[in-house]
Amino acid sequence: MPSSMLTPSALALCGAGAALHLYTVVFKAAGGEEGAGASAFLIGLWVFSCAPYAISAWLARGRWAAWALGAAAACLVADVYMHYSVFVAPAGSTAALGLLFMPLWNLVIIGPAGALLAGAVHWAWRRKAGAAG
Repeated sequence: MPSSMLTPSALALCGAGAALHLYTVVFKAAGGEEGAGASAFLIGLWVFSCAPYAISAWLARGRWAAWALGAAAACLVADVYMHYSVFVAPAGSTAALGLLFMPLWNLVIIGPAGALLAGAVHWAWRRKAGAAG
C-alpha cells in the first residue's frame, strides 16, 4: 500500500473501532436503568475500549502510519471477534467478561503485535521497492 494511503486507512479503522464500541455501549449494554453509576461505568468502558484506537490514531501521524494501520487492524479484528462471541454466539455465561478484558489485551498484546507485523511488512516492501528502483 502506498505510504500516502496509510494514514487515512489507519484513521478509518480507528473510527470503525470507536463506532463499534459506541454501538456496544449504547445499544447492547444492559444497565441503562440503574442510573448515573451505570452511565459512568459505560462511559468509562467506552473510553477504555477506545484507548488502543486513540494510540493508533496518534501513531498515524508521520512515519509511524504503517505501525498504526497494523495496530488498528489487529485491534478491530479482535474486537469484532469478541463482539461476535458475546452477542451473536456466546459460548457460556461468562462470555461478556471478554468485553471488559479485550481493551487490556488490545493495549498490551494485540495492538503491539499488529503494529510490529505491519511495520516489518512495510519495511520489507519499501526495501524491495527501493532495490528494484
